[in-house]
Amino acid sequence: MAGNKHTSNQSSKAEPTFEAIQVMVVDDDVICLSIVAGMLKTFKYQVVTVKSAEDALGTLRSRSKFFHLIITDVHMPVMDGFELQNQVREEFNLPVVLVSRDELNGFHVKGLEGGAAFYIVKPVSYDDVKDLWQYAVSQRKSKLETPIQRPFNVGAGSVAMVQEEKQKRRESKKKAQVKVNKDNETEKGEATMLKKSKVVWTSALHNEFLEALRKIGLERAVPKRILEHMNEPVGLTRENVASHLQ
Repeated sequence: MAGNKHTSNQSSKAEPTFEAIQVMVVDDDVICLSIVAGMLKTFKYQVVTVKSAEDALGTLRSRSKFFHLIITDVHMPVMDGFELQNQVREEFNLPVVLVSRDELNGFHVKGLEGGAAFYIVKPVSYDDVKDLWQYAVSQRKSKLETPIQRPFNVGAGSVAMVQEEKQKRRESKKKAQVKVNKDNETEKGEATMLKKSKVVWTSALHNEFLEALRKIGLERAVPKRILEHMNEPVGLTRENVASHLQ
């Protein structure tokens, strides 16, 4: 992964604006598809969404030079994310980011050693997507500098770095939540303080959120109704849900 990231001595001219990065997002789950696309659009990426690997390949073949980055879910029917990644690498030599609920190291290794630019474990966060432009830029630069196109080469050390970065982020969030809870125990108005504290969206809580969206429908989803369908978890407020919904 280290080989794909920008260093501080690169000129600003080599970094295009987010508006110039065309991203394709592939997921058969329309809720997850909408959420990831919304996060990317927050950072002004140009986003095209498709619901299957077959549709993704068809779109790429008809607009082969339009896209700069592919983000795909791993688990999809007919053709999964690993197969799509291999096909994209062979036909288009575009960077592919894999997304999955699987936290097992075997999935990370299979994806990254197979040529994926990055592997994201769901639930996807804003921190996960905001710097993905670097992979598109790195790929563009390698095409200009190298006459022979080569897929990303990710070794075992890079796999460890991805795992370590994810683990540090989770531990940091857990420590912050523990500190908030301890502070609340020593003060009056514990319930009020909990509502104001930052909510850590764990995988379980995010899955409840997605299930509520599926039942309600995106068009009718408002924070109050989502909370009701989630059985109003302790400490979760309408403001937290509204922020997560954006």
